[in-house]
Amino acid sequence: MLGGCCVCADENGWEANPLVYCDGPNCEVAVHQGCYGIIEVPEGEWYCAKCTDIIQRFRQNVNGGNVEMPEPPRCELCPFGHGALKRTDTHGWAHVICALYIPEVRFGDVHSMDPVILSDVPIERFQHPCYICEERGDDKQAQQGACMSCNKPGCKKGFHVTCAQAEGLLCEEGGGSKNVKYCGYCVNHAKKAVSTFCFGRLSNASLCTFLTELFFSLFPFVRFLLFS
Repeated sequence: MLGGCCVCADENGWEANPLVYCDGPNCEVAVHQGCYGIIEVPEGEWYCAKCTDIIQRFRQNVNGGNVEMPEPPRCELCPFGHGALKRTDTHGWAHVICALYIPEVRFGDVHSMDPVILSDVPIERFQHPCYICEERGDDKQAQQGACMSCNKPGCKKGFHVTCAQAEGLLCEEGGGSKNVKYCGYCVNHAKKAVSTFCFGRLSNASLCTFLTELFFSLFPFVRFLLFS
């Protein structure tokens, strides 16, 4: 069995919000319906956006088209191409988790969570290096994508969302799932932030719960479509 949801990391699924696995060749994407904006879960095979794009291009070529097969995708907001990606308004790709944590990013369609709109992201985020990549000795990778900032006032460290996720530095603050601020801290400030401000380090059900509630509240007909 594959790991948990690529967005929230929770390994559990529920009837109202199942964990769905991509059926693409060698694809290890698993996402909750609400975390990935799946309007209706099909009874048969399901493919993530990346695999859907590859399959469509392949079919066009089989039918006599001359469609160029794409290079392996990479998120426009971080250096990585694995995980739960969505198309951007610039015909590229972005992780759902990256889109959620970079404040200026938004979704063109809040129901399906695509395309990912990057036009409001300030250039400074793309110019700020990821300190986590730098500490790993990968200066080239540190310069790729866009960085979120440490939520500690005065701290100037920036990092990729996916790098922070891997290091357990993403955090949730606020009062209940309907009023939650999702942020991150550098390693120097994370421990104090978790003990003082945060409910805990973001890893599992809280983000999933928030996205599920948001998904169903913004699209009131989803429950009818799924369960009628």
